[in-house]
Amino acid sequence: MGLCDLPCLKTYSILLGSVLMLASVSGIGLCLFMLFGEPFARHTYDTYTPNWENIVPASLASIISLLANVCLIGGAKQYSKDIILFWIVWKYVLLVLFWVWYAYSMLKFHGYVYWSGMRQCLWCSLPEAEMVGSGGAMTSLILFTLMVPVQMFHRKLKRQHRELTEYELAPIVYNPRDYKY
Repeated sequence: MGLCDLPCLKTYSILLGSVLMLASVSGIGLCLFMLFGEPFARHTYDTYTPNWENIVPASLASIISLLANVCLIGGAKQYSKDIILFWIVWKYVLLVLFWVWYAYSMLKFHGYVYWSGMRQCLWCSLPEAEMVGSGGAMTSLILFTLMVPVQMFHRKLKRQHRELTEYELAPIVYNPRDYKY
């Protein structure tokens, strides 16, 4: 039993899906906190209203990530290469969406993006604003690192499926017309 065989990678994928499922649930909780956020009212002198430009993408990403992590757990238990591929693709899309949201928020804060009625970036003016970029970079790197064994699992499942379905080594089927009865 090796370190990178199918049962080991299956267990790793199930554990990773479980941990990331907890992170997705906490993301949903954060979205609810932003929706009903009383602490934000202190920063804005009791004029805080929910910013839908931040809440809606974060809540959709958290809900879809929760479903994708459940799919990872189920796909690993079933040895389904297609379900695991969905999880891998979603994580790449999620990382791209985060960096697009971050770039949009920074462009909006620095005045490169503006239209009438646009709300300013709430977190960009806080002293912890630099931590969002560096924290996002560290989280992206950690997620890429954690995805490597799942990608290995997907690759091994593809190889196993290909070996089981190739017809090159199948026995030759003879035509019944060639036989004389």
